[in-house]
Amino acid sequence: MKKKILIVKTPYLPIKEIRNSISHTKDYQICLVKNEKKKIFDMLSDSVALINLPRLLFSDKILDEGKKLKWIHIGGAGCEEFLTQKLIKSDITLTNGKIIQGPEVSDHAVALLLALTRNLKYHIRDENCSLRPIELYKKKVGIFGGGGIGMLICEKLSAFGCVIKVFNDRLIPLTSFVDEFELLDFKKIKLQDLDIVICAMPFTQDTNKKFDSAFFTKMKKNSIFINISRGKIVETKALVKFLKEKKFFAVGLDVSDPEPLPESHFLRNSPNVILTPHIAGLSEKNRDRSYELLKENIKRFTQNCELMNTVDKKLGY
Repeated sequence: MKKKILIVKTPYLPIKEIRNSISHTKDYQICLVKNEKKKIFDMLSDSVALINLPRLLFSDKILDEGKKLKWIHIGGAGCEEFLTQKLIKSDITLTNGKIIQGPEVSDHAVALLLALTRNLKYHIRDENCSLRPIELYKKKVGIFGGGGIGMLICEKLSAFGCVIKVFNDRLIPLTSFVDEFELLDFKKIKLQDLDIVICAMPFTQDTNKKFDSAFFTKMKKNSIFINISRGKIVETKALVKFLKEKKFFAVGLDVSDPEPLPESHFLRNSPNVILTPHIAGLSEKNRDRSYELLKENIKRFTQNCELMNTVDKKLGY
């Protein structure tokens, strides 16, 4: 009997190309299923891999039904909803879309930053703005997270003449566009000299609500804060508090907690805040990269080779 790789269908899934990725073997078959809970569960029992399961449908019941599962792949970078204790303790390999989302998300971070420094929000609305725009040349930028997204933000802002410091929980490659590196320790961290802080960290148990009152207190007066990662990394009440106290020159958010924010929420109506609706991961190329990764990993899985973009289930990314 052939081993089943179960894929939840998406509108642009290159089915023919994906089937070709297992043309070298007769031991596996690709099984497509609609994004419907019952149909997915009906096909789980004899599947060895599960791909593109919507995060809202995941629970330990998936693991109970899918007793033969060896591999789960999710297209996005964020994987917190999947990391139950049962999955963490299992032998199932989890892969995701980290690293490959670097180009578009880093573009978005820079776009938010430029929109804020050039006062575009006011001018787009044809509002009178007496604020002088801010130039990025020689501004000190702290990037939290030195992964695929964070390092591309560093590269792009270095071209603007920024002085870049990266905070990460492990060593990063030594590059010409990172001026300083510091191992991440929120208790000892010094933020007083940073003009701009950008959050590009994954959401984990260790990063939950780490951008809190203690963090914002340490930030420089009239600095800029950008978050293109996960809303739950930021303590929203603390962010609002410091905005009301005029701590920031401006804030740019592609993510929030809760998400979406209520229509009447302060962050939606603050003149120096720009919000976008969790769209940083979208581009005309992001699907192509996602499907190339998927095809390569299916091929590797069927050849018993190491998979790309494996998540460390204990670390959470």
